[in-house]
Amino acid sequence: MEQGDNGTTESTILRRFGLALLLACFMLWLYRHDLNPVNYLIVVMLIFRASEYAVSKTSLFVKKESDKDSPSLVRRTKIYSTLVAVLLTFIIVSGTVFLQFSQQVGGDPGPYDSENYRDGAFHNLEDSNTTGSFLGTALQYLIDDGSRYPSSVLPSIEFAPMNLTGDELGITWFGHSSILVQTENLTLVFDPVFGDDNTDPLFFGPSPFEYEHNYELEDLPPIDYVFISHDHYDHLDMDAVKFLSSSQYIVPLGVEAHLTEWGIPSSNIQEFDWYEEANVSEEMSIVFTPSQHFSGRGISSDNTLWGSWAVYINDHALYFSGDGGYFSEFSEIGDKYGPFDIAFIEAGQYDEAWSDVHMFPNQTVQAAFDLNAETLLPIHNTKFVLALHGWDEPLEEVTIEGQRRNLTVTTPMLGESFLLGENMPGDTWWRNVSVYEPPMLKQSSLVGALMYSSMLLAVAMVQLGSKKPRVHLKTTYED
Repeated sequence: MEQGDNGTTESTILRRFGLALLLACFMLWLYRHDLNPVNYLIVVMLIFRASEYAVSKTSLFVKKESDKDSPSLVRRTKIYSTLVAVLLTFIIVSGTVFLQFSQQVGGDPGPYDSENYRDGAFHNLEDSNTTGSFLGTALQYLIDDGSRYPSSVLPSIEFAPMNLTGDELGITWFGHSSILVQTENLTLVFDPVFGDDNTDPLFFGPSPFEYEHNYELEDLPPIDYVFISHDHYDHLDMDAVKFLSSSQYIVPLGVEAHLTEWGIPSSNIQEFDWYEEANVSEEMSIVFTPSQHFSGRGISSDNTLWGSWAVYINDHALYFSGDGGYFSEFSEIGDKYGPFDIAFIEAGQYDEAWSDVHMFPNQTVQAAFDLNAETLLPIHNTKFVLALHGWDEPLEEVTIEGQRRNLTVTTPMLGESFLLGENMPGDTWWRNVSVYEPPMLKQSSLVGALMYSSMLLAVAMVQLGSKKPRVHLKTTYED
């Protein structure tokens, strides 16, 4: 009696082809239901499966195996464990090498004689009150409806330095939190981050949105003062610091250690604690004010201070928030140092899971009122995807809330320069960016019908391929 080998082979091929078709249809279903990030996980699992199959063909862990081509569950478990161990080792080693040898991490801040520094770290004035779930937020990242990224190149204006006279003060926003302030005699920049690939360590950092005009450090006029709010990678950029090496740096406590590591002489750096004031030039005085946030570029967190800046120049009062959640200290700052002609306040990258360190749009508007700000310019948006909200949601929501509460909100285009107090831009330019249109593969009813019919076909193929082949008898007669 002999089994039909051809039948077995055909059944196996049919079953495998059916499984492949079923997986392809399932991945298409995920894509059509805005779950494409799940497909990335499936691809990773397939890579692991392919790696396990390739390793199973070797002699690894084959000592007690009778059939190398059909590895047992024990051997497969050993192979998968080895693959996971190799991957984790690579991540740990590469991360350790980065932290130990990369200049991006910066220097090693020491202890500080500050009432805000204790137990080896700086602390916020108010305790955390986060109500969201990090697990829930992580699961939401598996859903992507295409709204987090602009669907086309963002309109922008080619930058050119302004020719100013007298008390005129010019402002330019380059996206995220990078603000340029120009006067006749002084030029300031806040949290300068330019270029395409320097916002995070290794290759894990977010890619910036595509602008109609790119902005490079070479485009800027000579910078007299660089203000840094805190040392996170999307606010303190090593390449920008090195390029602006001849500028004077105004930074929070601890950040000097990073700057000197990158070649900035200590004579060019002034560090500040919260509520520390200084006259830095004949035309400009400043105050370093608190914010509700955190810091860190490596393993150690909160070893440098974070905060916001009140700047007084040419009879103008400016406020730059840096990053931070909404807290009662805004009223204190407004009472002590307001009113402000304009406040650059963060509005973007918010989520319930970290609501204590990043504000929601309505809180941004409330902060402007607390600060006694005449005009609000929302920052920390329109450059990176660091949260789950739509790319244009911060600008839209702040504008609507500002109109509802009779607050002047200025929303310049990227790269647009304007004079403070004179025809400040308020166009809702983001509404003119083309709305995301799902591709045909995602919205076509014909593709959907073919997908479901293919699923049924795939299930039938798997069932047919799983049936045992018939046994053929071969009888031999002998005399």
